[in-house]
Amino acid sequence: MKSRLPVFILAIAVFFAALPAHLSAERDSLKLLTIGNSFADNALQEFKPLSRAGGKDLVYLRANIGGCSLERHAKHLFQAEEGDPAGRAYKNIIDPTTGKRRDFTLPEALQLLPWDVVTIQQVSSSSFKRETFEPFAEELIHAIRKYAPTAEIVVHMTWAYRDDHAIFQKGDGFTPRKMHEQLRANYLWLAAEKGLRILPSGEAIHLARQTPRWTYVKDETFDYENPAPGALPDQRGSLHTGWIWRMDKTLGRETLRMDGLHANTAGCYLAGAVWYRLLYEADSVPTNYVPKGLTAEDAADLRRHVDAAIAAIGAEQAKLVR
Repeated sequence: MKSRLPVFILAIAVFFAALPAHLSAERDSLKLLTIGNSFADNALQEFKPLSRAGGKDLVYLRANIGGCSLERHAKHLFQAEEGDPAGRAYKNIIDPTTGKRRDFTLPEALQLLPWDVVTIQQVSSSSFKRETFEPFAEELIHAIRKYAPTAEIVVHMTWAYRDDHAIFQKGDGFTPRKMHEQLRANYLWLAAEKGLRILPSGEAIHLARQTPRWTYVKDETFDYENPAPGALPDQRGSLHTGWIWRMDKTLGRETLRMDGLHANTAGCYLAGAVWYRLLYEADSVPTNYVPKGLTAEDAADLRRHVDAAIAAIGAEQAKLVR
């Protein structure tokens, strides 16, 4: 018979998350381990300066591998536990206890410090496919509870790609909205099944994209086929990196590339602000820090979507535990 304990725990977590700020204690320090990929790196990019701005003591370790799925993390966990050298897959990671870089296995990372929070997430390219989550999420959760028993496990909800990403150009009706709806349902399902809280970065980015200020419109005046070196199209309103010049090692020169997956500064700030609010259990995000490239008005507007996303996902989680 399936235990109802995780659901009960989640109900309690949702209840306390909804309490007024004066009834809950804001966290002043955080020991954080992320088990993810570049989307966790995106959130950490602005979470770190926001933590400094809020006077918080943040210690973190990134068990992140670019493009890494739950399945691959679970594979590296199995390899490590079997003594396979391939399990030492987390390369050149800064050890927060020494400040030096070294390689880790996942069990080593989990046992390095008494972590307050460990995050997990699915790779974005599989986030909308529920069949890719299990049994790998359960294997990772079991390992976290084994090697870091005092840590809270939190699910990081990733986000949908930008409208001009190739995945939406196949003529099959797949859209950013559909991608978001499917990944949202999957993360809510996972959190409900395991009794976990959610960091709704993807929800915040989705909500912002529904407003004129953060709606990306393709620059039709730009010559994408023969761009002038270093020139970029107008990408105002984008929360994704988009078009960028990068070195092509084969050609030996920079070429114009499209990155419709990752967050740009505005998107990273939005995700980092979500993390700040929930991981520090704070009722607001510091206003004394605005990343370079954003205006104070931009930052204030993005913080509004943080609050809306947390409220929306909190309400959905509360429904699921009734």
